[in-house]
Amino acid sequence: MKDYRVSVYNTFTKKYEMVTVTEEVYQVYKKACWDSNNNDRSYRKHVEDQSDMTFGFEDNFENLDAYVDDCARRYEEAIEMKERHEALEEAMKILSTRDRNLIQAIYYDGCTEKEYAEKIGFSQQAIHKKKKKILEQLRKEMEKFS
Repeated sequence: MKDYRVSVYNTFTKKYEMVTVTEEVYQVYKKACWDSNNNDRSYRKHVEDQSDMTFGFEDNFENLDAYVDDCARRYEEAIEMKERHEALEEAMKILSTRDRNLIQAIYYDGCTEKEYAEKIGFSQQAIHKKKKKILEQLRKEMEKFS
């Protein structure tokens, strides 16, 4: 017959002792230990997740203010970015198809000036000059939307 033992805290000696128990007691004990370990892990993860948000109890209000300020700043930046994007879309409408294709290839498709020049049969210097001229035209047009 198998010997089932569990660790029990003796309140009289104030030490843990190994005690022999029945299989049923052992199974219940192990299940309770497993559940408490599982709960401990779950609790620790929850506390760690919360601490990532709060940084410590004493700083909660200061961190909340900083968090709210950061959110407001990011929101304002997102609005500004959206407005600039819309202005750029409007400014791009004045460009010819060829000029839009050049800007699309270089700034959106990741093509280099040299690659684009080879693709359409021009020199890299000619593409560079054309790009500078187009960008200046776009800057002037976008100022109208500001």
